[in-house]
Amino acid sequence: MLNRDIFGRLFQIELFGESHSEEIGVIIKGVPKNIKLDFDFIQYELDRRRPGQNDLMSTRDEPDKFNFTNGVKDKTTTGENIRIAIPNINTHSQDYLQFEDIYRPSHVDYPARLRYGSKINLKGGGRFSGRLTAPIVAAGAIAKMILKQYGVNIAGFTSQIGSIKDENHYSIMQIQKKVESSIVRGMNSDLDKRMINLIEDLIKQKDSVGGVVTIQIKNYPPGIGDPWFHSLESDLAAAILSIPSTRGIEFGTGFKAANMLGSEHNDLYILKNGIISTKTNHCGGIIGGISIGTPITFNVPIKPTASIGKTQKTLNFKTKKLTNLKIIGRHDPCIVPRVLIAIEAITAIVLVDHLLISKNQYK
Repeated sequence: MLNRDIFGRLFQIELFGESHSEEIGVIIKGVPKNIKLDFDFIQYELDRRRPGQNDLMSTRDEPDKFNFTNGVKDKTTTGENIRIAIPNINTHSQDYLQFEDIYRPSHVDYPARLRYGSKINLKGGGRFSGRLTAPIVAAGAIAKMILKQYGVNIAGFTSQIGSIKDENHYSIMQIQKKVESSIVRGMNSDLDKRMINLIEDLIKQKDSVGGVVTIQIKNYPPGIGDPWFHSLESDLAAAILSIPSTRGIEFGTGFKAANMLGSEHNDLYILKNGIISTKTNHCGGIIGGISIGTPITFNVPIKPTASIGKTQKTLNFKTKKLTNLKIIGRHDPCIVPRVLIAIEAITAIVLVDHLLISKNQYK
């Protein structure tokens, strides 16, 4: 039996359901009472993530209409656990019958059976599916509403698809103004066209491509976080790497720091408008696991979608012979623009959790 999927300490989420079950959803614990919820904003966030938005995405047609079944009355939180349910209405389970004996390359089919036995339901990816990011996005929308009360803003964009990379810096205001006008959620119109052309070419080739998501957080209070195992960085990393298709995370200057000298990488302290800040932000807004008040910035590499229509030669685990596999179904040739929304959401959840912990520690 699968373990319960729970994350967080005070602001805690628990996922339920599977890709092809009747519904999926999330139970949220620790939401303060009397918070007025903007239902339109929650649906807007879900719509940003949902498939079928354009020709570059999976054609699975899920409206992702949500229902509160507990913890909310008259669009206001009651202080009880919140339960959000999202129906699954467009499953094609027959597409997955061929994977009983021929496990898909780079999919969870084989390791999941090793861990949980041969009877585990993996239609549509089962419990492991990226479909479960929908309830994470719903919970993240509530977290964003709480952060808004503190003046905290989160914004992400696609900074790379394949080898096409946008190395420009953008403010959160610029990202929020521009990103939704691009179907790849990029910030540079010329690069967007190249990214789109690349994805369209790969659709014709029945292949896929990965990329990088860049996230910025502005106005997060300084002094939030802890050292070691519950540092702000480690909790963000643990949460973000729980999102399917993520392959790593780098804060601030990230891996480029390996080629820098200490005198180049050190963030010198300065006074900015009478407030302590730093001259640079190589640390990405976090030092020693604790926020310092500068923008929190990080990059997340995303792998190419494992489900591709191109014929692949792989092992039939029943016959013990190599066989040709051609995956049918509805899959994203590039998941980057959609997974971006889930990364924003899980980031908001971690930030709220740490804020509540900090407030409760020093009452």
